[in-house]
Amino acid sequence: MKKSLSIIIATALAMSTLIGCSSGGSKSSDEGKKANKEKTVITMIQNKVEIQEQLEEAAKEYNKSQSEVEVKILGAAGDDLMKVLQSQFASTPEKAPTIFTVGSGSEFEKFFNYMIPLDSAKASKKIVKGQADDAMKDGKLYGLPVAIEGFGLIYNKEIFKEAGVKAEDIKSIDDLVKASEKLEKVKGVQHAIGFGKETYFKFMHPFNWPFALMKDYKGSIEKVKKGELKLKDIPEVKQYAQDLDKLKSHTNLAKDTYDDQVAGFAQGKFAIIHQGNWAQGIIDDYKVKFEYGMMPMPFNGNEGIAVGNTNYFRVNKHATKEQQDASINFLDWLLTEKAGQTYVTEKFKLIPAYEGFNTDKLNPLAQEVSKYSQEGKTVPWTFNLFPAGIDKDCSSQMEKYYAGQINSDQLLDEINKIWVNASK
Repeated sequence: MKKSLSIIIATALAMSTLIGCSSGGSKSSDEGKKANKEKTVITMIQNKVEIQEQLEEAAKEYNKSQSEVEVKILGAAGDDLMKVLQSQFASTPEKAPTIFTVGSGSEFEKFFNYMIPLDSAKASKKIVKGQADDAMKDGKLYGLPVAIEGFGLIYNKEIFKEAGVKAEDIKSIDDLVKASEKLEKVKGVQHAIGFGKETYFKFMHPFNWPFALMKDYKGSIEKVKKGELKLKDIPEVKQYAQDLDKLKSHTNLAKDTYDDQVAGFAQGKFAIIHQGNWAQGIIDDYKVKFEYGMMPMPFNGNEGIAVGNTNYFRVNKHATKEQQDASINFLDWLLTEKAGQTYVTEKFKLIPAYEGFNTDKLNPLAQEVSKYSQEGKTVPWTFNLFPAGIDKDCSSQMEKYYAGQINSDQLLDEINKIWVNASK
């Protein structure tokens, strides 16, 4: 159950104030002074309510493992974390949480002045390919990714085998079209490929692919937003739209909700769905008995799935040097030591963004994402750079495209207009 914002802020401020006093203030008794010298107290706040209890357990184990640092986990703020942090840093930043989680992009920029570089952390040397990029500024690393997620094509190995299709042989969109023709001959398969109708699943995630394979996707996206470049003049985007024309007849035209899309896969109606590891929960609900895996969208010879992270551990610039060092030590324990890593994968059930984890106990889709990441076969999440708030309007144009009201060339024209207007 979510707490009200006022209660969260009051509680967090009260705790951080008390802890700030215990770590930096003076005590009347000799015993208190001795305790101060013995331990450095650090606090941590994060937004994932679902791992709060397990994180508290991890902190207790860490505290027992050494005698120099005490980690205290503040109440999870959930969706209100940004407001809580803003309030704390605006009042007494030195008493704000020592470790806090903040996302990339605008959140990173908003709280940048409250962060220290984390290049000295052991964990920083073990971040998998591409997952440190959004925490970099002026050549320094200002965050350690909390976890990763990934999406691509989730496929039914049993239907593939029955159709005589091998996932490893699908290296182009033309290959995928030929495979789809065979897959649709298997009894029960209504469409080879299923897309979700929600805005992110209909437009944002699918249109990640052409940009993810560019050398300078950030520059191209910015030029489109400014009206300096048209989408249909970008070779990769134009080719992607044309490839959608080839695939269109083998899809469900993105008519199914996310729940129905994943359920359809579990029931054998779709041989493939364009989805991510978060689909595991619904697949588990159906207690599927067939094997399944994840493969890349084979656009332009792509061999990677789209992997990204939206949250990073940050360390408070206004904390004491002792607290900053202690924070890095705790994060290194959590992300590089076996005892801490066990919590990340087995208790938090997160996909690690670091090398050296044992991922045997992750669920099947999480293991797939981890495998691709460890092998460096990933492409970035570029949709985070699309103009803010365009997902609904662009999805409406995708709906028109699937309905045959506009062609792929007109689709790019309409999306282009939306991007430019949203960026003004």
